[in-house]
Amino acid sequence: MQTKYLKIAAIISLAMLTGACAASRSVVEIQEPTSIENPAVGPAVKITSVEDKRKFEIDPSTPDIPSLANDEIDDTSFTSRAYARKRNTYGMALGDVMLPEGKTVSDAVNKAISNGFKQAGYRVLEPGDAEYNSAAEIDADLIKFWSWFEPGFWQVTVHNKSEVVLNSAELNKGDPVVVNDHYQEKMQMVLDSDWQRSAVNALRELTSKITEKLEALKQ
Repeated sequence: MQTKYLKIAAIISLAMLTGACAASRSVVEIQEPTSIENPAVGPAVKITSVEDKRKFEIDPSTPDIPSLANDEIDDTSFTSRAYARKRNTYGMALGDVMLPEGKTVSDAVNKAISNGFKQAGYRVLEPGDAEYNSAAEIDADLIKFWSWFEPGFWQVTVHNKSEVVLNSAELNKGDPVVVNDHYQEKMQMVLDSDWQRSAVNALRELTSKITEKLEALKQ
């Protein structure tokens, strides 16, 4: 019986500590996708830009809309690094989660896009590579990449929605290629490491979705 009470006390203590942490901003680095090798042959492309076009709101009506705990939604030095918002068990918005200074969400998404092209049989070239100047240009718009959690009675669900638009005269007859994904995972509570894992898994799924869309365009 005493062991049972000790376990309950430990859970309560952890919940209180987690709640205190949730109220403040967390700086959590996510492991960016590891670049895979280019295929030996295939069309040559170059990703010239990934522009962050996510729309932030101060007090959004739903948690899937990017927001910040402070009035910084027009400051790209903060919005470019933000990728999640913490909430309490009632769904009330608390502290945000962002990358360390010098890191951006668009850079991480850039690598996911690059891997998606490579897995679809494209050679993604970098400045200095042979054929770089003549490679097809790919401009990407980052429309969504955001994580949040949905409260539940026994567990919570961590969500991430991502969406990118690929623009190139060489793809889809010049029409934009829209790729989106909704990653979700159930867990008991959400710590900083869980936001990190959610973002990493969401990037992997986004890469797979991009590959699927590009392979479908070839058919």
